[in-house]
Amino acid sequence: MQQTLIDIPHEIAGLPLFGFGWALICWAIFGGVWLTRFYMQSAARKQQGVGHPLVPILVVGLIIAIVIPFIEPTDSEGPTGVKIRGYGFFVLLGVTSGIFIASIQARRQGVHPDVVFTMTLYLFLFGVLGGRLWYVVQKWSEFAVYDGSSVVWGDTIPKVLKFTEGGLVVYGAFVGGLIGCSIFLIRRKLPKLATLDLIVPALAIGMFFGRLGCFMNGCCYGGLCTDETWGVQFPLGSPPYMRHLDQGLLFDTPLAQKGIHAEFQYRDGYRWEGKVVTIEPESVGAASGLEPNNTIIIQMRLLDGAFSEFFEKGLSTQTAFELIGPRGVIDDLLVGDMPARSLTVYPAQIFSSINGGLLCLILWAYFPYRTRDGQILALVFILYPITRFLLEWVRSDELGQLGTGFTISQLFSILTILCGIGLWIFTYVRNQPLAYPSQKSRELATAKDT
Repeated sequence: MQQTLIDIPHEIAGLPLFGFGWALICWAIFGGVWLTRFYMQSAARKQQGVGHPLVPILVVGLIIAIVIPFIEPTDSEGPTGVKIRGYGFFVLLGVTSGIFIASIQARRQGVHPDVVFTMTLYLFLFGVLGGRLWYVVQKWSEFAVYDGSSVVWGDTIPKVLKFTEGGLVVYGAFVGGLIGCSIFLIRRKLPKLATLDLIVPALAIGMFFGRLGCFMNGCCYGGLCTDETWGVQFPLGSPPYMRHLDQGLLFDTPLAQKGIHAEFQYRDGYRWEGKVVTIEPESVGAASGLEPNNTIIIQMRLLDGAFSEFFEKGLSTQTAFELIGPRGVIDDLLVGDMPARSLTVYPAQIFSSINGGLLCLILWAYFPYRTRDGQILALVFILYPITRFLLEWVRSDELGQLGTGFTISQLFSILTILCGIGLWIFTYVRNQPLAYPSQKSRELATAKDT
């Protein structure tokens, strides 16, 4: 896990990097070159369905000039710069790789690469919006800042917009990306299913890199793992660590030093309640008069953020928690008493990344053999939900929904599989030739006719 890769300063040579600064200048140069190429080849591009690039250029420019400065961290002295997160880096790497392989596939089918490039911008923007919206709705309590019963939007919106620190749901990104691509295809009057087939492998390679970003960030982690060979541990302050802390699973080591063995319930506010299992003789616990089955309480003295900050700064002698028994305070638990890493969990992010890579290879290999437009999209609708449904059993960061033991992703997987089967059947009922036929598909069609 490496949440932050690079710290980028707010200014370089006296000019801001984001906002009306260096990044916008570079994007303006790129946009100018893009527009120049568009007008120089305007007639040929219009014949191939290439739309005007002004809208995506302006949208990205607005993001650089307004959105990024809005979410840039600040302190008492002003903006502190932007941190390049491992999560955001791998998401960007996934987008770049997706554009690359989609462009290769487009050239092979006689489609101008600029169609893919522009459509990918729609896919990326709507995909990020959909993935973030799904995550925020699912975990609204973690984002909303309340003043009494009212939401303080000025504090809530910046938290919602910080997607580079993690928090995108693949299904939400998939739905949002499809909506964005559909808008593009309708505007350009391009064959919808055929063009979507071109970019589906790009979505899978994006998942491959995106899940590596999840591993760097520590989100989307797996359940507890008893096999050290397969398991991994995450550092203090990471999502798995804080989840295990909330569950009361990280007090075994500090309490064992005091001769106490207890089982705790899930955190309630700023305290944990537990039952004593055993007490070692001549220990701090025994001296306090504790006995088996006694109720003990651990009270927080430092909030989550402060606890992590104190640990990172080496302030190990600071009191983090207070241990309370039936007769009053037993002892303090110091920052340095707490374990430095989470419990061992399955690396679900790595499994998901491998899944995305294998899915990309399968789609790429099958593409020349497709006989109907939409079959590649249907394969994704069928194959990915199956693997995602199984991977959800490895993960533990989501709870059952709608009164079932299934997570929201598992429930949506079932619906998506049904849609995939329906789409596959539709491609045969529709019985139309390929809009972008490959040499292999032509050979298959000729052999079938003969």
